[in-house]
Amino acid sequence: MKKQVWEILPQREQEARELSSSLGLEPLAASVLAARGYTGESARPLLRGGGQLFDPMTMRDLDRAAQAVSETVEAGGMICIYGDYDCDGVTATVMLKDYFDAVGARSCYYIPDREREGYGLNCAAIDQLHRLGVDLILTVDNGVSAVDEIAYAYSLGMRVVVTDHHQPGPVLPHAEAVVDPHREDCGYPFKHLCGVGVAFKLLCALEGEWGECLLEQYADLLAIGTVADVVALTGENRLFVTRGLAMLRESPRPGVRALLEVARIGEGTLHTDAIAFGLAPRINAAGRLGSADLAAMLLLTESEDEARELAGQMEERNVLRREEEKKIADRIAAQIQKNPAQIRRRILVFSGEDFQAGVVGIVCSRLVERFGKPCLIIACDGSSAKGSGRSVEGFSLIDAVAACGHLLTRYGGHPMAAGFSLDTDKIGEFADALERYAADCGEMPIPRLTIDAVVSPDQLTVDAVRRLSCLEPFGCENPAPVFLLDGMRLEQVVPLSGGKHCKLRLSRGSAQLSALCFFTRPDQLEALPGETIDIACAVSINEYQGQRSVSVRCVDYRLHHSDLLALWQGEQRYERYLRREGPVRDLIPSREETAVVYRYLRQKGALSLSEQAIYCRVTREHPLDYVRFRIALSVMLELGLVERRRNGDGEVLAVVPGAAKVQLENSLILKELVAAI
Repeated sequence: MKKQVWEILPQREQEARELSSSLGLEPLAASVLAARGYTGESARPLLRGGGQLFDPMTMRDLDRAAQAVSETVEAGGMICIYGDYDCDGVTATVMLKDYFDAVGARSCYYIPDREREGYGLNCAAIDQLHRLGVDLILTVDNGVSAVDEIAYAYSLGMRVVVTDHHQPGPVLPHAEAVVDPHREDCGYPFKHLCGVGVAFKLLCALEGEWGECLLEQYADLLAIGTVADVVALTGENRLFVTRGLAMLRESPRPGVRALLEVARIGEGTLHTDAIAFGLAPRINAAGRLGSADLAAMLLLTESEDEARELAGQMEERNVLRREEEKKIADRIAAQIQKNPAQIRRRILVFSGEDFQAGVVGIVCSRLVERFGKPCLIIACDGSSAKGSGRSVEGFSLIDAVAACGHLLTRYGGHPMAAGFSLDTDKIGEFADALERYAADCGEMPIPRLTIDAVVSPDQLTVDAVRRLSCLEPFGCENPAPVFLLDGMRLEQVVPLSGGKHCKLRLSRGSAQLSALCFFTRPDQLEALPGETIDIACAVSINEYQGQRSVSVRCVDYRLHHSDLLALWQGEQRYERYLRREGPVRDLIPSREETAVVYRYLRQKGALSLSEQAIYCRVTREHPLDYVRFRIALSVMLELGLVERRRNGDGEVLAVVPGAAKVQLENSLILKELVAAI
């Protein structure tokens, strides 16, 4: 079971029927929209594939930006597009470079090296551009906080135009123009553009149009950058992605087509997953392991042969990126095994000498999903170190990092992610300071899974699932629907791909279906054949040899009607006990409670289940406090009444056969608890 609590949206059956009738929707799609609070009026723009294009000139400073760029072009000056090494920054850089080439402007681009230079403008790069004779620096996806660097560029006689989408600081840089929809004085009606979206608005201003014609040229790049940057897929972004997905297959860019080929994205309709899991990781890999110039060259080339060669090089980097991720993940797993106390902290911090700084953020995301806590990973290089972190909804990581800023040499980010640099010998102090900050914030937030609709197996027909496509494209603030199939009997667990994944054969009454559990080995499944479970799932259409069927993917599962909130809160209390925080008077398990747990384990035999899963089963018949249950289990392990032992790739928990009788009072765990009262 994942460490998250299920939130089932209100099931608005009357509103769903009205939506189905007024908009001609299939009932399953109408149920999703109704649960998300849509009405007939608010749903229409969504179903049309996006919102309208807005007047670009309502964006603050865009007129000044267009004027500065136009003056430089007319004077024959050199413009340098100063980009970023992520997918958003690369696509924005490529789009502007392609445009300037088309209109005959003198231009170049500069993308800083992630390892050597880090994010944004830096004075060494500005010196280099000055030596190259650059007259105007045009930033994309960065620049709004580069106050000192932009002042330095002006001291050398260069001008700067900023286009960015990050939150501005208290002071804006002094530039020809600072274009950012998040400026407090910017009246642009749509605030969720990413870097390539803001750069697109500059092109609209240069061309004197709202963007319809430009979309025909650049929707593919807009879609890639927008999906990759995980901005809200509402309003204009939804329009960009809808148009871009339709354009990708027939993109005029050989590099895009070559990237689709190496990513093995087959024929058929493209969805946002093709970008998020196919194109974007490969573009990002160029900047994570080397220079993002490789990705820019690929997207700019007009040669089919060069595109295939460059795409092959990017695929090699992507393979290397996955290898580096696995190496870091394996090292961290070994650290946890050696010192399990690390994962009891409110904020997880890991470090390593040979970690690749460019990929630690990806591993962070996976650890956040696994443990349900903010996570930071630090790559050490001698006396200096760089780190990246990811958070959970409701805990601002950038605020936490900023509160410890006196220990850092550099930091930046937003509530859900942060990057930072520090001296290696400060890592322990930094981790402790983060932990104190989190403790002062009170209870850490609980990760939650939103479920759109409770359905029965017979509702998941090919036609119903196919017609969910009217809700696409899916992404941030318009996620793919998650459905709840409750009260399903687990009939069989079938290993797939050599045991890497598994398939659950389920039934309810006369209905039967299968659900795929990716990256879950059969021995890791915390449900046993014959049990009744609830499945949170995503659905799609699978096509094979001309036949269509419904594919059900398990997002999460639980023992039928388990109280996941109470379980999570119990886990938080247990971690407080392990950290020796708070009173312990009510934590000592009674002899009877310990006996209940022992008898259950003796009856069931060896179990490859987590403590949380065992607790859910024991308390079906014998209500127990979660913390006392965990302490009782620890006491029995300490006294040799039960044991953990290896079983294939996993572990099992079982009663020790023929164990000698023991006195619970001899437990050091219990003695410590009694002494603390």
